[in-house]
Amino acid sequence: MSFKSTLVLGTLLFASLAAKADNVILMIGDGMGPNHLKCAGIDKPLYIPTLPVKGWVITKSADSEITDSAASATAYSCGYKTNNKYLGKLPDGKNCLTIAEEAERKGFAVGIYSTDYSTGATPSAFYAHTQSRYDSKTIKSDKEKAGKKMDIAVPVKHISDEVKPRLKKLSHMPDKKGFFALFEGAKIDTKSHKNDLEGMKKELYDFDYAVMKAVNFAYSHPDTTVIVLADHETGGLTDSCSYTRKGHTGQNIQVHAYGQHANLFKGVQDNTDINKKIRTILFGSSKK
Repeated sequence: MSFKSTLVLGTLLFASLAAKADNVILMIGDGMGPNHLKCAGIDKPLYIPTLPVKGWVITKSADSEITDSAASATAYSCGYKTNNKYLGKLPDGKNCLTIAEEAERKGFAVGIYSTDYSTGATPSAFYAHTQSRYDSKTIKSDKEKAGKKMDIAVPVKHISDEVKPRLKKLSHMPDKKGFFALFEGAKIDTKSHKNDLEGMKKELYDFDYAVMKAVNFAYSHPDTTVIVLADHETGGLTDSCSYTRKGHTGQNIQVHAYGQHANLFKGVQDNTDINKKIRTILFGSSKK
């Protein structure tokens, strides 16, 4: 079956299914701005832009117009703005309950998978609590504790290799209401910090393939919603595919979605809204 046929059927499923989804697959292409997708798509057609729903996400953190990965991932994981470098903590230093922790407590299977280094900021924001993303001791300790209840694999070599087996594992865990899964392609950001355009494209192609596998799962499991986005833009990549800086920018990033609740992600939204919408899908309410 062609993807176009799949897309049409998936859209019809969205319209016909009324029950709330039990599964959410959140896919983060670290540093992946709109021009990363555009520039990678010149050499090779991408799957991500073909998804049926597209919106925009405002990325600024609590203390800066330009977020880092720690604060942006915490906005996704907790639903609150926080300061740059903070993981799983509010600006006042208090811990916040992450979507992964809440899902596990409420009887969902949880999986966190990333190509980031072992204490990388984005995956750590879903299970660690510290005021410094460089506090490796606390992150390692929190990761070990979380790993007793969640399926955590950080780092992995290729995120596309993880999607099919990990989703099979999560979806077959006994006595679970459903699952929450995070898959991160971290090195899109790494290559962009180095202004390595060809290296970035290679990483984005792998992430794009991972997205295709996740959507294939969602197509055969219509109680699943796939959300694809970045945490921020890295490198100030232009329309002409030239980097203009080594660091992050405050540019809005795209969100693409597929599945029963994909339409929730249309339009312009704050990064904290992503958490609230995921909570609505999983738990039926955006309030904790």
